[in-house]
Amino acid sequence: MMLKTLDKILLSDNVVKEFYNNYNNLEFKNYLLKVLPEIEDCKNLKQDNPWHIYNCLDHILHSVENINQQTRGLDFKTRRMLAYTMFLHDVGKPDCYIRRFSKLYNKEIDSFFNHNLASEKIAARVLPEFNFNKNEQQLIKLLVREHDIFINIKLTKTQDKHQQLLSNKLLNSYIKQYNKIGDGQQIMDYLIMIGRADNLAQNPEKTKEPLYMLDVMQDMLNNQNNLTLAKK
Repeated sequence: MMLKTLDKILLSDNVVKEFYNNYNNLEFKNYLLKVLPEIEDCKNLKQDNPWHIYNCLDHILHSVENINQQTRGLDFKTRRMLAYTMFLHDVGKPDCYIRRFSKLYNKEIDSFFNHNLASEKIAARVLPEFNFNKNEQQLIKLLVREHDIFINIKLTKTQDKHQQLLSNKLLNSYIKQYNKIGDGQQIMDYLIMIGRADNLAQNPEKTKEPLYMLDVMQDMLNNQNNLTLAKK
């Protein structure tokens, strides 16, 4: 019963409002915290970082709302998987929290290095409780782990050795890697939607360039799909 309530919340058009309306219900809150106690830690994590305007939980909920807007035309199974992917993508942040001085911003900020791996570990624990089958669990864990791959992909070359230039070669390398798990092009398409939902739940003063890069990547992926269809 409570899982159906959570499904309804996470697939709604007003995820933030629906979540908090139900979180005030003791039965629902107890159910969710028994399965995913990290929710309270996320709620209390301010995210004092120039890229963020919400605490961790609110960022998560806004990102779920944003992915739902992108998946309206998809089947229920896919929409549910992507909604739960966003619900879990940052739940590992409290475990990875550090306060550090940033030379870039010339001040102390909150950082969450490797939070994708911590979130994947939590996802592996809770996904069976959310009634996902083995294949769905494998895909969601991959999407959670890979949700941040776009951070170091740029449209123009930089001096930073950690950053990669967006190209068809780079896109194909990711697709080839993801083909080991399923349809690499489809997985890449999901990741672009996830990256967009994630950025839209962050500081809009910071996300204009990443969102544009994701649009360019989507166009490149669409062209790849068109070429594949033409060959058939």
